[in-house]
Amino acid sequence: MLNSLAALTLISANLLFGWKRTLSYLRYFQQEEYNNRRFSTWLRANRAYDRRGSLALAGTALASFVAPGGIESLIIAIIALFILWAIVAKLEGDPRKTGKIKLSMTPRATKTAWLSWGLLAGIVTLPLWGLGCGCGHTTGSPLASPALFGIIGAQAVPFLLMVSTIILSPVEKRLQRSYREDAERILREVDPFTIGITGSYGKTGAKAALGELLSVTLGSTFWPKKSINTVMGITRTIRESLRPHHKYAVIEMGAYNIGSIKRLCDFTPPKAALVTAVGIMHLERFGSPDNVYRAKSEIAQALPSTGILVCNGDSANARRMAAEHRRETTLLYGFDLTKGPLDVFATDITFGLSGTSFVIHYKGDRYPGRTPLLGRPALLNALGAFAMACALGANPAYAVACLANLTPVDNRLVLDPGPTVSYLRDAYNSNPTGFEAALEVLGSLPATRRILVTPGMIELGDLQYDENKRLAGLAAKVCDHIYVVGATNRDAILAGLAGADYPSSKTFVVDSRDAAFSALRERSAKGDLVLLENDLGDLHEGGVRF
Repeated sequence: MLNSLAALTLISANLLFGWKRTLSYLRYFQQEEYNNRRFSTWLRANRAYDRRGSLALAGTALASFVAPGGIESLIIAIIALFILWAIVAKLEGDPRKTGKIKLSMTPRATKTAWLSWGLLAGIVTLPLWGLGCGCGHTTGSPLASPALFGIIGAQAVPFLLMVSTIILSPVEKRLQRSYREDAERILREVDPFTIGITGSYGKTGAKAALGELLSVTLGSTFWPKKSINTVMGITRTIRESLRPHHKYAVIEMGAYNIGSIKRLCDFTPPKAALVTAVGIMHLERFGSPDNVYRAKSEIAQALPSTGILVCNGDSANARRMAAEHRRETTLLYGFDLTKGPLDVFATDITFGLSGTSFVIHYKGDRYPGRTPLLGRPALLNALGAFAMACALGANPAYAVACLANLTPVDNRLVLDPGPTVSYLRDAYNSNPTGFEAALEVLGSLPATRRILVTPGMIELGDLQYDENKRLAGLAAKVCDHIYVVGATNRDAILAGLAGADYPSSKTFVVDSRDAAFSALRERSAKGDLVLLENDLGDLHEGGVRF
């Protein structure tokens, strides 16, 4: 009787541990958008297999051979239960409440979690059905079989999540098709003038600027907030928020591979397009600059011949796109006239604590203005929004005045002044152009000491090491102290600093963002200005242990 109770206690512990561990892996799986290939790549790269639970269960099995039956085995099983619970509750925490990106228990996540756990339950309860008995009849220990199948279950959790996604795929596809058809119906009924926005960077900032500008200058405008740029994300926002009074719709279009933007254009056909840049961001995903160009060009190809195409003339491939896919109205905007003519450009740019002042040149006229946005990339987004609004019929003077009321997008070079230490938060998805611009702003603003905190840039393919090394060299000219976060780009950044003869006494290497903040609190002084450049998500920060 006590042997069976001990086995049942350990099996129950395995089920409880398995549920919590399922949620822990699901947080990362959700961040990979339930993509089995990307998740398995992450799993192998980080060697994120279970160690803690498996070691605890192996120890339980070994201990059970010392006390092979009776009350001793029950005590060992109860101890194992508390150890397994402590691992998931204390060491790892609740993934729905912890982590940079918390697990969101959407309907899809809930179905995936329960199915995966159900499959896991089938594994860890096998001893109840005679495989190893769980009562000591074949193993000499009532806990050996439950421990063995518990170890198998712990190792299987991430793979069961992938299997669950495959099983649920037909259901998800039917649901997604139903939701998309509903969103398409709403689009047909409202029939807004749709402007698509894409680019290697700057999409979200340009979308927000254009949405606010059109709302004030021309009419009610719909745009998905934050960085929503996939078919299902846009589908959900259309169903929730697009209303009959909306005259315009601004849709951000992300590219995850060649064909992504075409699918979005088929879903929300644009009559105008704004291309913020075509660069090397996500080069790792696309494989070559030419593939990036092909993917981004799908938005220009989708425009009608009478459409409007507005491109960043400072980006060589965006300028190329404007030349190869000209439409009835094609405009170039930017800062750099040496690369060719610009229809809209800005001069006399000055950064200050309250924002940026500038002069916009358009159709031979000068329009002085200011905006609370900081940095050339943010001002470039505002220029693109201005160009598009004017192409749609907005009064240029009124549009420039409206730029003074733009709201900075969170974590895109936002100044957060404090009584002692001020922060420049540029923690969202850094790229070489944005990093360089952030350093320019950091050097322009008044401060006692200028401090950089960064893990460097990712998804740059073969250029990642060189670009991080180059930007570290630029940072050495501006910063009084530099904190290198994590191991992802550590070697490249340190090499760049060494090449610039930056003092090692001013360089601090830390393992995580939290460690950097802790060190900053200890060393901060009045008047410090800290640039937080990029913040790698849970998937990329490294150090994942289970």
